[in-house]
Amino acid sequence: MQAEGNGRVTRVTAYNFLAGGSRRRTGHWTRLTRTLASDLVLAQECKTPSDSHLERFRPAVSDQLLWRPVQGRHWGSALFSRIGQVSPLEVPGFDGWVVGGWLEGSPLSNGRPLCAFSIHGPAGEHGYVRTMHRILDEIAAVAAGSDLILAGDFNVVVGYRLAHEPIQVTRGERLLLERLVEELGLISCWQTANPGRRLAQTLRWSANRAMPYHCDGIFVPSSWRDRLVSCRVVRGSRWNAMSDHNPVIAEFRAGP
Repeated sequence: MQAEGNGRVTRVTAYNFLAGGSRRRTGHWTRLTRTLASDLVLAQECKTPSDSHLERFRPAVSDQLLWRPVQGRHWGSALFSRIGQVSPLEVPGFDGWVVGGWLEGSPLSNGRPLCAFSIHGPAGEHGYVRTMHRILDEIAAVAAGSDLILAGDFNVVVGYRLAHEPIQVTRGERLLLERLVEELGLISCWQTANPGRRLAQTLRWSANRAMPYHCDGIFVPSSWRDRLVSCRVVRGSRWNAMSDHNPVIAEFRAGP
């Protein structure tokens, strides 16, 4: 964590490693924990550090790591924490696509129960939007009455677009965003920290690497709005070589 004024900030990062990395694309965990100094990582298409090729990072005894594979894949999703204890929280029907946990003793807490979920939205049988609604149904059921951190690669847009942007938000995506806000009481960290700006590109999709797809994000309770210090998409040639996604990192002041 870094100093922010007279206090400290906690860094939350969402990142899709792309197919678990490879022999040429390695060191994701090291760069997340050392270069970005992330306190809470919600990762997708990842392997554990010990199973990642040439990965030097290993969790400390006090670190917490939850990882689950996607069936039939050599990668899955993970929740890594350096801020308090983590107890696993299962989301039925989405093992490996969604990894969740209760966070205890975290500086992010407002005194309420706190759950974090690393989300990688699959297409499912009926497309990304309907599948994301099913995921939200399950999360709302297993984490009722708790503050929520939802972060990861949603595979749908995770913010409202300006009228003149080259990609438009579909009706289904808009209804999903409205549900996150109105039913779950969440805010998009990037859009909240960067009001009035075009959505930043988080995915350089191989079919058109220039289009500003914004499917990676971090959602937190609206009551944290004043504690949100910043949110940015991490760029650079080294990151571009590691994945077709870019990390999204949000910083928060400690709760009361």
